Amino acid sequence: MKRSLYAFYILLIIIVMIPKEKLYFTFESILSQHHLFINNEEFTNRFLLLDIDNGNVLLDNQEFASIESVRISPWLFINQLSLSNISFSPLYRNFFPGEIESIVFTYSLFHPLSVSIDGEGDFGHCDGNFDLLDQKVRVIFEPTSQLRRYPLLVNKLHQEKEGLVYESNF
Repeated sequence: MKRSLYAFYILLIIIVMIPKEKLYFTFESILSQHHLFINNEEFTNRFLLLDIDNGNVLLDNQEFASIESVRISPWLFINQLSLSNISFSPLYRNFFPGEIESIVFTYSLFHPLSVSIDGEGDFGHCDGNFDLLDQKVRVIFEPTSQLRRYPLLVNKLHQEKEGLVYESNF
C-alpha cells in the first residue's frame, strides 16, 4: 500500500513539474513553419493542466480564426489538447465551417503511432486519427444536412460506409 501511494505521489509530482508552457510554445513553433501564428493568448497554469484563453490565429498575417479556449492535459500515458469555440474569419468560411464547438486531439502511449481526433461543430460530428508514421490524416464526418452547407468542404470528402471521409498526407 505504501509503495502504491509513493508511486502515485511521484507520478503526481512529475505531472505538476512538466513544463506545460514549453509544450505549448513547441506546438506554436511547429505551426509557425506553416505560417500559422497564435497571439493575444492568456495563460493559466492549473498545476495539472494548462489553460490558454482568447487566442487569435493568423495565417500569412491575416486573421484566420479565434479560439476561445485551449487546454493542454499532459497525463504522461494519455495526453490531450482540447480546443473550444473556434470561430473562423468570414474570409475563410467558404472553406471551413463557421464554428467548431470543440475538437480534442488525444495521444496515448497505448497507441503510440496515432493521434485520435474528435470534433463537434455546426457541421455536425467528426472522428478521425492522424497516423504519425505515415503522416496521414483521416477524418470521418457524419453525413448531415448541416455539413451540406459547406460545399467546398464536401467536395474534398468521399463517401464510404462509415460516412464522408477526408484523407490527406502531410
